[in-house]
Amino acid sequence: MARDNQPKDRQRKKLERKSGRRATYDRLLIVCEGEKTEPHYFDGVRKDHRLSPVCVKTMPGKYGTLPQQVIDYAYDYCSKENNKWEKIFCVFDRDDHPNFENAIRSAMSKNRTLLNDQGQKIDFLAIPSVPCFELWLFLHFEGVTSQISRFNLLKRLKKYIPGYEKSATDHFEKTKDRLETAYRNTAQLSRNRNGPIIQNPFTAVDEVMKALMNLVKQSGR
Repeated sequence: MARDNQPKDRQRKKLERKSGRRATYDRLLIVCEGEKTEPHYFDGVRKDHRLSPVCVKTMPGKYGTLPQQVIDYAYDYCSKENNKWEKIFCVFDRDDHPNFENAIRSAMSKNRTLLNDQGQKIDFLAIPSVPCFELWLFLHFEGVTSQISRFNLLKRLKKYIPGYEKSATDHFEKTKDRLETAYRNTAQLSRNRNGPIIQNPFTAVDEVMKALMNLVKQSGR
């Protein structure tokens, strides 16, 4: 069994036991449309920064891959099984999914309607990408200002990540040094969103990453 060699972790747990309540940093649940690409990426972030699985949990939705199914599963999981979160992120692609905008509206209607184990309202957020999650990875290297198909996006991404495979587990490792570039390029796409109406290209994955990096800061990593 691995030993806990982190003095800050031991001190935090000691204080929590004495006070009878948990520390004040956020706990994040990330529910993904995909079973590999997105979970592997976010797990890579968590492992790289040594964040506890108690604080960050990434999982695929179990109802299906449609955006509404991802949202429904995240909501049901929190309301029926585990409500120990401050923020819930529902990560999905535009692709050719029907009722894409309605799914985003559904997430908006659920925001702050659930209470966590501390009696606090939970942020419930849709994290769409148009055309797909790989746009976020590509933005670490190059900006995109015009509409782009999934096929062309993957082709261009492979210039920067040769042999790119969706099932690979090292996407964060290969892009982490360019995170600030991704933030800047993503900010340029904000004009493409008007509530649930989103134009190609767009991604909100930066919202998840900023929450994760804030958690790294909160936990003193």
